[in-house]
Amino acid sequence: MSDPMNPIDDLPDDNVALYYRVKADQSFLECAWELFHLVRDAQERFPNRRRYLHLDIDGHRNEEGGYDFDMLELQSKFLTEFLMSYLAEARGPLAVLKNPRPQDNAIPEALTIFDQPPEKGNPRSRN
Repeated sequence: MSDPMNPIDDLPDDNVALYYRVKADQSFLECAWELFHLVRDAQERFPNRRRYLHLDIDGHRNEEGGYDFDMLELQSKFLTEFLMSYLAEARGPLAVLKNPRPQDNAIPEALTIFDQPPEKGNPRSRN
């Protein structure tokens, strides 16, 4: 019997369920690299199957109770603007995302992340 709180349990056999838990001591770069390789490895092991990601995050809270800058970036930028192209669906603390287009199975060989220049008010700012 499937768990009603975990719809990934109800996936047909020709799909792939991926799970990633962010630990409290992990950085954005470490998580982005591991998520990228999780998706890439799934494509290599289960070619062209629809991929469904479930993301959990331990810790990484700011003083207001929201997510810290790294985890907000991971969910709102990296996942939605990059990784979603290679997934059918992603479930995380902030949202359930469904790819409106067919997932792209041509996953790049490598991940390159460019650091944004410092901006006033940016928690990563070097000013």
